[in-house]
Amino acid sequence: MHLKIQEKIPNFVVQHMDDKEILASSNYTIFRSQNGGHTFKRVISLPVPFYSRFMGKYGLFSRALRLGIKAIIKLTNGAILAVASGQIFHIKDDEISIVHTFHKGFGPLRKGLCEDNKGNCYFGEYFLNNNRDSGVKLFKSSDNGHFWNVICSLDNIRHIHSVQFDPYSKNVWLCTGDKDNESKIMFSEDEGDTWITIASGSQMFRTLSLTFTKKHVYWGTDIPTRQNYICRYMRGDESIEKLTQVDGPVHYSTTTGGKFKVFATTVEGNSEGISSQWDENAHIWASKNGLRWHDVIGWKKDSWPYILGYGRIIFPNGENKTNDLYFTTQALQSMGNMLIKAKICT
Repeated sequence: MHLKIQEKIPNFVVQHMDDKEILASSNYTIFRSQNGGHTFKRVISLPVPFYSRFMGKYGLFSRALRLGIKAIIKLTNGAILAVASGQIFHIKDDEISIVHTFHKGFGPLRKGLCEDNKGNCYFGEYFLNNNRDSGVKLFKSSDNGHFWNVICSLDNIRHIHSVQFDPYSKNVWLCTGDKDNESKIMFSEDEGDTWITIASGSQMFRTLSLTFTKKHVYWGTDIPTRQNYICRYMRGDESIEKLTQVDGPVHYSTTTGGKFKVFATTVEGNSEGISSQWDENAHIWASKNGLRWHDVIGWKKDSWPYILGYGRIIFPNGENKTNDLYFTTQALQSMGNMLIKAKICT
């Protein structure tokens, strides 16, 4: 099994995709493709401060200051929610409004913002919280992302890694970290009122991204200092198993047309003080049946220091119903900040 690259678009970040279009961003501008990523047209630019937009044009400054759009989701009513510049922007019919301002951190991680099947939107706080002296809040909006309310505050964790909607069970899932006792995977059957924990108390359950199938829930572990794995939870009998070892922490995952399950490892260096010895490459791992996994490609971290960004691969939010794989590479040699369209070949 290997990866065949079909198209490359420099300085574009793939953000969201559905059966109609792909949304991407460059600096603080959103673009749309309705032909499978072959061409993109400008949608709108976010109203951020001039200095942010100006500095965001320059790669190293953008990387050092963590500029640009962090995450985008498209709602079922066609509206777009974009996380950028410490705020959530709501875009509908060319009208933009700021609907939330973050008082801690830059906002949720890529998988920390979602919409359920009833039109409720959720996001989880992500900030350093090194002293664990702040409750970490989960927010919910019941009006298509206009107004946000705190529905719970989680104590004794560092931060929320992901908040995701499961299209099979119709539940909302929540993942937290970072220490053993803080690492939890849980779900809610009642729109966030109560939560059921399926796993906790180990780095095996420290993850930034879940991937759902009819029979399983998959994740990759995010452990900078130990061996990492791709794991899965079996619906029904509730068993959990390790499937394969991977070289480095897993940040994000996706599927392609229901055919392949795909995970990407990240090069973090000594992000937690003492790092395990990896190969300094960001890899894409893929499986057709969920049991046999293949390292289909890898790129080495670039020569810039880690403060300018980890070497990683990110996938779009939403659902990819095509057989192509879309992703963006960041801080990798000869492949920095580039939107890639590829195909997994067997």
